[in-house]
Amino acid sequence: MAAMWPIKFQKDAKPGKTLKRKCDEPAVKNYEEKRNRLFQPAWQAGRPWLLFDAVKGMTCSWCTEHGRGGIEGASKKNLFVVGSKNYKHSTVTDHEKSKLHLEATNVKNSKKEAKEKKSTAHKTVMALKEHTRKQMEYRFRNVHALIKNNRPISDYVWLNQLDRAKGLEISSTYDNSSSATLFLEFISSVEKEKLTNILAQIKFFSMTMDGSTDDSTTEQETVFLRSSVQGKMIMRFLFIGEPNSTGSADLFTFLKEKLAANNVLDYMSKFIGFGCDGAANMMGRKSGLLTRLQEEYPHVVGVHCLAHRLELSFRDIFRNNKYYVKLSTLLIGLFYFYKNSPKQRKGLREAMKVMSVKGTLPHRVGGSRWMPHIKKALETLFRTYPAFISHLQNESHQDAKAEGLAKIMDDFNIIAFAILLQDLINPLTKLSLLLQAKDTTLADTTDVIESTIDYLLQCKTSQSLKLVAVTTSKTVSGYGLKIRGKELNICATTENIVDELISQLRARLCGQPWVKSTLIGSFKNWPVEDTNAEFGKKEVELLTEKFHTALTTAEYDTSQMVSEWSL
Repeated sequence: MAAMWPIKFQKDAKPGKTLKRKCDEPAVKNYEEKRNRLFQPAWQAGRPWLLFDAVKGMTCSWCTEHGRGGIEGASKKNLFVVGSKNYKHSTVTDHEKSKLHLEATNVKNSKKEAKEKKSTAHKTVMALKEHTRKQMEYRFRNVHALIKNNRPISDYVWLNQLDRAKGLEISSTYDNSSSATLFLEFISSVEKEKLTNILAQIKFFSMTMDGSTDDSTTEQETVFLRSSVQGKMIMRFLFIGEPNSTGSADLFTFLKEKLAANNVLDYMSKFIGFGCDGAANMMGRKSGLLTRLQEEYPHVVGVHCLAHRLELSFRDIFRNNKYYVKLSTLLIGLFYFYKNSPKQRKGLREAMKVMSVKGTLPHRVGGSRWMPHIKKALETLFRTYPAFISHLQNESHQDAKAEGLAKIMDDFNIIAFAILLQDLINPLTKLSLLLQAKDTTLADTTDVIESTIDYLLQCKTSQSLKLVAVTTSKTVSGYGLKIRGKELNICATTENIVDELISQLRARLCGQPWVKSTLIGSFKNWPVEDTNAEFGKKEVELLTEKFHTALTTAEYDTSQMVSEWSL
């Protein structure tokens, strides 16, 4: 019989208690105290928010930036805001699963989605704003166009109506002159702010002032600012206004008031030059406007407009020349003969058509720019000469004016003088345009004037082919010319006119020595090769002495300028 299992089953028996194992607790505690835990860079994989700093420890950028209550509020419950040095992987994972971190993550994702994808309401509001902005842009552009093209402000209403007729969505809310004036004031305020910023940046500036009469015969004075910004010449409109009178005292008061109103008066320490015409009220030695300005700003230099000087030189030479007076009579007579008579204009056009002449109607002579006007009138005279002379001769049988003009047109002396004048006026007109160019400096004008003088000297010894052909054949465009009285001596006349022109140019346009010294301010006047070590040294000395007050006021050390130039 098999042996019985020694363990018997007992009813209501309970398992005994498990005995605790004895462990070396002091050894485990010492291990944790001595263990040096370090941050593991591998923990940052897949966790762009986890940052490590040797001083702060581990921080969470998302909780710091997007945590509830900001840094101060979140730091009370979130150690990853101020920094945690419990370098355990479990610490990182616990924070990653924490409620505070999940909230910060949601806030960050919401902001990102808001930037990438706007809501329907937001898009609607932005569309409305863009539509309103576009309407205002049309209105500002219309006002700007009216003023720039010298149109009345009342044209603003129908200009908006024209835009609506073209299909532009513009409301009629601001269709009145008062609103146009308001828009104009806004434009003006923005431009004034731009001007103030320019004045704050530039080192020095000059002003140009000139007067004119508007349609209502009211004297208007216009002032422009001229300066250099990063080596480039700039010209800015300052203001226009009506002084009490054109006297120097009233002009001075007007200028000071306008400068103060346009925020320029605070920068007058940078004011070094003043350009104007040569009238007594402007450049009078005793009480002219320039003299009054120099009493308050002694370092200011006055410059008489060079283009205006050239025009005055031209006028002084020819105003007593009998051939020029007769030629001017012809040009003015042609202009008004055809301007005041539609019948004569029609007859001239028919003559040009029949004779296949590609000409134009006569141009006006005179005005503020005499040389360009005369140049254009002479070009028209010779281009349309066959039609002019044919039509005038046909009309001379019944019109005394036509007979007189035709008689002048077939005069050899007048036509020869006109060709001579055309040859001489071409370089003078080019000189005038160069003198008016925005980027032309005073030093540049010296070289241009000398080049013009050299060209005029060549005209003394050589004649143009056109002048030689007319003097030889005594015809122009196939029409014979008549010599009335003594024949014009072309060589002697040319020599006399050229000598007077050169004398006037040197007397009026060649300025003081310090003007030539400004050549160092333009690179095109520098020597091509660096062989002259003394180049510019004397010029710097002269300019430093001339503008010593202005340079000192601007806190420049004038004693070091010559040495710095030589380095």
